[in-house]
Amino acid sequence: MSAEQNLLLNYPFVKMSGVGNDFVIFDGRQAHIHLTSEQIKKISDRKNIGCDQLIVMREGEAVDCVMEIYNSDGSLSGACGNATRCVASILFSEKQTLEIKIQTAAGILRCTQDGDFISVNMGAPNFDWAKIPLSHETDSQKISLFNFEFACVNVGNPHAVTFIAQPLSDEIFFDIGPKIETDSIFLEKTNVEFAQIISDNLIEVRVWERGSGETLACGSGACAVAILAIRQGLVKSKKITIRFKGGDLLIEWHGDETPVIMTGSFEKIFDGAIDAKFFG
Repeated sequence: MSAEQNLLLNYPFVKMSGVGNDFVIFDGRQAHIHLTSEQIKKISDRKNIGCDQLIVMREGEAVDCVMEIYNSDGSLSGACGNATRCVASILFSEKQTLEIKIQTAAGILRCTQDGDFISVNMGAPNFDWAKIPLSHETDSQKISLFNFEFACVNVGNPHAVTFIAQPLSDEIFFDIGPKIETDSIFLEKTNVEFAQIISDNLIEVRVWERGSGETLACGSGACAVAILAIRQGLVKSKKITIRFKGGDLLIEWHGDETPVIMTGSFEKIFDGAIDAKFFG
């Protein structure tokens, strides 16, 4: 069997996790990898392999790789901080370098490694209603929906954050999360974060991700929460631990148009391969 035929029959992948946010990663830098929306949904289904997002790595110019990000419903995503750390860990393992540059739909993300932790420069946040984007001109920091007040920010993808005094019940979370995600004010839907401030340097968050539902963590969501807490003067620290069900992320932001830096761990779960017959 030729190498070309073998590529048509087998789709090697690695499954990885960033603080509980899990990904199926395909390396398309050498092999031809093209997956339809239906195939992505089948792979992402937890009755099969299962993941929050599916990632395809591709060759790029003047970067270490291009990263395509697909939500579990088959839709494209602009950025994913946890996936970026996982992909960066693969690239760091391939060559000795001080910085990895990964091209995403939201721009180039620069990554550095310190032992078991990788930091990602997620760029500067955008609060402009048209860049989030919202359906009409309004104050993006005061959006009232379903008896909650949300502040919105784009950190490579859109986020709506509300600060709450106590954790939500499952009943309210699973009712409100998808309603906010798909509300008509959000032209490209939105990620939704319910954040409870514990101290000046600790915020606990539960997240409903656009196109994926509840996930154990969200890297760009952690950035959004920290940014808005700092911007609104709800915390004094510029370096905040964001705690999800899946673990902690450290977010640093110094305000205005400075970039936000996300630091966290990464974990390889297993290597695998999908036979083309799996797709039917």
